[in-house]
Amino acid sequence: MKRRNFLLGAAATSTLVATNVLGIGTAQAVASPRRLEGANLTGWETVVGDGLLVKPGQAPVSLSDIGTRHFSDHSKLQANVLERGVMAHNITFKRQIDDQALDFRHKASFQFRLPEVPRTTNLHWNAQTFEGGFFIWDGSGDRRDHGLAFQWVLNPWSPEYGMVQKWHQSNRGWKPVTFVQPDTQWHTVKIELDPRSRFAELCLDDVCIDRVYTRRVKPESWGSETAARLQAEIISLDPGPNQSAPAHTAEVRNWTWDWEL
Repeated sequence: MKRRNFLLGAAATSTLVATNVLGIGTAQAVASPRRLEGANLTGWETVVGDGLLVKPGQAPVSLSDIGTRHFSDHSKLQANVLERGVMAHNITFKRQIDDQALDFRHKASFQFRLPEVPRTTNLHWNAQTFEGGFFIWDGSGDRRDHGLAFQWVLNPWSPEYGMVQKWHQSNRGWKPVTFVQPDTQWHTVKIELDPRSRFAELCLDDVCIDRVYTRRVKPESWGSETAARLQAEIISLDPGPNQSAPAHTAEVRNWTWDWEL
């Protein structure tokens, strides 16, 4: 399958569509270290990302095609919930608008898992990717999105099935860095970003990946604030030649986000 150049928001990095999600709120300066954490993603925002594909005759992807449900000990990200002939992108993120966000070292983590293993025989549940990242939008400075992103390729028809990829520093697309066999186990992602030194590192379970710092150009419509965000994302299966495609679900829990001076 031909790879598409998905922009993360998350991830990461992704260009968020339909609304300028970074243009809301008032910046508040916070000068001291702090920790944010939760057992689930209650209070996070969910938007449609740009990892999309719409078959002829299908309506555009909208918020009705995605969702994030919260339970006591985890949250469930969903994409293409109506099993239409589309590829839908769910970006669920925690955002902090703070003038001093670029002056901190940020360390974040969360756990995630799949409810089933993607297989070519799965007709009502399958997957394209699981993704995540961390970004700081410098709206009042260089107007770049500073951060890092990864994606786990889960399309069972893809030759890249199981590959974990990072977003290339030069914005030239995804670059494979390691392999993780798709399963239903809990996996842990740890992220560290220090925009002062342009240092970024991503660890997935026991594998750490460096040189993942990126600076992304974003649309002129993005706001003038400084906004940091931690992201978890899923993209549903490419429908290929079909007019319907399976739904995609992933679970996320136990997130942390430390701000260190």
